[in-house]
Amino acid sequence: MDATHLPIDAEELRGSALSKDILARYRSAVRAARDRESTLRFGRHTVAVSSIAQQFYCEKALQYSIEKPLAPTLQMRNGTAGHEMAAALAAPMTHEEAIAEALVSREKPVCIYEFRIAWEHNGVTLTGFVDEAWFRGGNVDIVAERKFSGSPNIYSTYHIQAGLYCLGLGEMGFDTNRTIYRIDVFSRKCSNCERLASGECSILREDCHSYACDTGSSISQSFPFHRESVTEDLDWALQFWTGERDAEPTTSATRCRSCRYRRICDSSLA
Repeated sequence: MDATHLPIDAEELRGSALSKDILARYRSAVRAARDRESTLRFGRHTVAVSSIAQQFYCEKALQYSIEKPLAPTLQMRNGTAGHEMAAALAAPMTHEEAIAEALVSREKPVCIYEFRIAWEHNGVTLTGFVDEAWFRGGNVDIVAERKFSGSPNIYSTYHIQAGLYCLGLGEMGFDTNRTIYRIDVFSRKCSNCERLASGECSILREDCHSYACDTGSSISQSFPFHRESVTEDLDWALQFWTGERDAEPTTSATRCRSCRYRRICDSSLA
């Protein structure tokens, strides 16, 4: 065999082995949740990353949303539409294909939308879909989280969600040692923007941090991923799901006033 082909073959073998390992970790976490008897609140077998992010807004509101669910508001539906619009940019592929694509060595990272993750932490399976993850040879360069909001601010819950996505990707076997996460906040009107849907909006450029047009406005900011602090937040959040403590209400009267459960919540400050 020509020696010039050996590095390529070695790289392919490494990628194949890592792909199998990552997929095995994902499937093991999902299988463990399915096979074990539930010991979590509400009979859950898994906990979604999005639910954990909600805990840092108000755990009482999260609890009521599960015990006394209400129909989604127009704002919620617009947010969902905005995420679906972003996902529409992606080329259809299976989870196995997405993992293999993430491991390909390349000069510029490739973006994979709605990347499915699952991992175990202290015996609890966490699940989620990463809005955007930029991969290069198994390295996670960027995790991007999109939010549609009436307030052009980056809140702590956004950091929690994006950080947990970084953590989950690392636990699955990707390299997150140099990962940064980017939070993009769009006004609600942006959920119907054709330029955003086509990926042409200026805010999506790496060097753009704020943008406004006739449709709406947006901001974008990047942050380093700190595994230790995210893990501490996760440990605290899981204490609620495992029954070690009761739900802790927010201390913000502003949040209470905008909460749909303020009239029935025994901890409301509204």
